[in-house]
Amino acid sequence: MNTDEIRIIDKQTLPLGGFAGIVETRMAMSPRAWPHARSNSQISHGLDDFIYLAYGHFKPNNGAPIHPHTDVDIVSFITSGSVGHQGSLGDGTVINGPGVQVQRAGTGMQHAEFSVNDEKAGIVQIWFLPPRNGLTPAYQDFKLEKTGLTTVLGGNTSDTFDSNMHCQIGFIEDHKTLSVSKPFVAIITQGSATINGAKVTEGQLIEGKQMSLTAIENLGLVLITRGESK
Repeated sequence: MNTDEIRIIDKQTLPLGGFAGIVETRMAMSPRAWPHARSNSQISHGLDDFIYLAYGHFKPNNGAPIHPHTDVDIVSFITSGSVGHQGSLGDGTVINGPGVQVQRAGTGMQHAEFSVNDEKAGIVQIWFLPPRNGLTPAYQDFKLEKTGLTTVLGGNTSDTFDSNMHCQIGFIEDHKTLSVSKPFVAIITQGSATINGAKVTEGQLIEGKQMSLTAIENLGLVLITRGESK
């Protein structure tokens, strides 16, 4: 892959799966965590400590029952609807889309996530390996601005959990251009754009070594890159 080449993966071309009350398409799985994923050329294999991405929704008044996680950082982008969270880190949190919750599982935590009403709730869930194991479990909630990208993990800020990766989520104004000059993975969560001259739309994951992205209309985006120290 030369510097201008990109790979586009459309969720419509991948098998639909899920569990319990979640319907999802698994679009990125790193062989570091799932060795069998190495033979699956249809999906992304992640980038460094970015190891997993699933795009889907919670069924109305349904979701995932209580389950455990250890030594993983989980970014949950609620794209629409409202999702409740219960578990060992606290009960009663509701994330209204568009909104983000980041959970640091650390030494271990349990949680359940579910749509809280009669509407399905859209979600993009992204997993990262933490910078080290055995961290203290915690979580953070983020409200997204109407325009611009919000750093929700890593970055040069004390407002997020430290990470070897940088995860930004948000919305780009029509006709605005975003340039990235290092390896990246991005997913379009709404609207459309052009990336290195190719048109991309909602539900498409893009990976490459650099990009010039121009928003066409109503663009929502998750952008994952290496952290500043890498």
